[in-house]
Amino acid sequence: MKTAKIISFLVLLFFAGRSFSQDKKYIDSLTALTTSKVDSIRFNAYTFLSWSLKETHKTLAFKYATMLLNEATAAKNSKWIVRALSDLGSIHLFKGEIAKALEYAEKAVVVARKEANKKDLAGALVNLASIKGHDNKYDDALELELEALKLYEELKKNYYIAFTCNSIASVYNSIGNYSMSNNYLNKAIAINKTRPDIMAITLGMMGDNFKSLNKNDSAIYFYKEAKKIFEKAGDQSGFSTACNNLGVVYQSIHDLKNAELQYKESIKRSKEFESLETLSFAEISLASLYTEKGNYKEAEILLLNSLDRAKKLGSGETELNAYRYLTQLYIHKKEPEKAMLYFDKHTAMKDSVFTKDVASRFSEAQTKFDVEKKDLELAKNKAELEAREKQNFNKNIVIFSIIALLLLSVILGVIIYRKKQLQQQAKLNAEIASQKEIRSKAIIEAEEKERRRIAQDLHDGVGQILSAAKLNLSGLQSQIDLSNNKQKEAFITALDLIDDSVKEVRTVSHNMMPNTLIKLGLASAIKEFITKIQGTPNLKVNLEIVGLTARIEQEKETVLYRIIQEVVSNIIKHAKATEISLQLIKHEKELSIIIEDNGLGFDTKKINEFDGIGLKNIISRIEFINGTVNFDSTLNKGTTVIIEVQV
Repeated sequence: MKTAKIISFLVLLFFAGRSFSQDKKYIDSLTALTTSKVDSIRFNAYTFLSWSLKETHKTLAFKYATMLLNEATAAKNSKWIVRALSDLGSIHLFKGEIAKALEYAEKAVVVARKEANKKDLAGALVNLASIKGHDNKYDDALELELEALKLYEELKKNYYIAFTCNSIASVYNSIGNYSMSNNYLNKAIAINKTRPDIMAITLGMMGDNFKSLNKNDSAIYFYKEAKKIFEKAGDQSGFSTACNNLGVVYQSIHDLKNAELQYKESIKRSKEFESLETLSFAEISLASLYTEKGNYKEAEILLLNSLDRAKKLGSGETELNAYRYLTQLYIHKKEPEKAMLYFDKHTAMKDSVFTKDVASRFSEAQTKFDVEKKDLELAKNKAELEAREKQNFNKNIVIFSIIALLLLSVILGVIIYRKKQLQQQAKLNAEIASQKEIRSKAIIEAEEKERRRIAQDLHDGVGQILSAAKLNLSGLQSQIDLSNNKQKEAFITALDLIDDSVKEVRTVSHNMMPNTLIKLGLASAIKEFITKIQGTPNLKVNLEIVGLTARIEQEKETVLYRIIQEVVSNIIKHAKATEISLQLIKHEKELSIIIEDNGLGFDTKKINEFDGIGLKNIISRIEFINGTVNFDSTLNKGTTVIIEVQV
């Protein structure tokens, strides 16, 4: 029984893994659609809703993806047009509608190629490859996956590299090249350090390879590990596939009871999230089990239903499997005419799909024949030598045992020594990192403390002295006899200069530590800051604050205020932008800050080569409060800065 593929569900992981509550995110997304006029917020809401509902409410998921496509098309936003087309293709794939899935996925690739955006193009290629593989077009799928992998490696996107390695491994598994499949799976494991969802798929495909190599104990272990992670993550499609694969292995070792339990669990889950193709795989698996047990009537019903469904969906792989097991069923039922009918259909379809594979297998068979022939000649020579070698066997075995024991002792000693070295190095690295973090925190804390002190001294010290000086001069004005107009004008000018100095001291003090930030919090301080720069010529600033109604930690408020000041100042000074969009979105346990402009942009690959300290200062401050910052910019197309902090 061919193992149900995991590749068809790989694309479903691109937008998973949020840290906040899903129910809260649903509410936020629906609220954004009814209240926000910012395209990026609305588009993110559409794609989140369509992906979240793909398993439980496919019609509604399709509706949101279609709305995203319509609005993105109206806005001429190619990035989101690609995303919408890919979403629609994946939803159709999830439903088992292969032809429609291919139509949308191919359109997404065409649009992405015109835009030359590497990340969007790579995502569209992976999505199309997933559908091609599902349609048994493995050569097309492999070419698409390798192109996507090259793009992700150029972008240094480790998560996407691991993701694509899994996809390529699945293609190699499908054509029986398990060595290459394992190479890519090991690469995925080496580069994936944070995503359990990707690891689950990698483990599942490890199980596929071991099953194909008849290493059933290893296959069962990896399938069970993948199943646990899918269950914990609530990934119904992955869980259903893992159940079916476990059933196949159990059946191969004649544990029919456990095999039947796994098949039925896969069928149950597939019906719950309405995945027709996954359902067909599981029903064909159960039918093969019923055939083995002699329950021919139940097997025939399942196989004919699956065959009919596969033809309607255009699923070549499911149709091929149905023909194969209908042939076996009618052989067991001793109905040779029907068996031959479905055997001919299976052969014709397999020849049309696997022409290259068949040629490869012929070549392998010839190679095997030549090797076996040589093995026979070697066996004759070996028989003649064995008589002589047997006399020295006992003596040699003792010598070899001693040598092996010595080598083992040396190797064991080297391993223990190396392990201790690695442990010591790890402790040293951890201590260095800890000291570096302590120093960074101390510097930033000292800087903020000094800002407060200087601001306080300016306000309470220099400001008060200047105010007192003004009062004294004002009091002397009536007592001094100014004999002419020039003396009077000079006196008034002196008073005005002192008054300007008082205002300047207050402004500097306020910029160093705004009273609004201290008393009312980040949201009010940002509103005040934006109000002050609204008068800048030829610059429009859009501010949107969602959910930030309560205060957060004072230290984080101060750092985030400084960062926003720095980013906006950089835009005004260097970007030559005419429009800035600033969004503060508070989720349950996370604050997202999105700053976009339509200015000159810059090459993000050279971010570490800049002479100024602005960007480096932003990055170090974000690390200080354990947040993340991402710069997405294209020359002459503006810049987007996304900051995420746990609150």
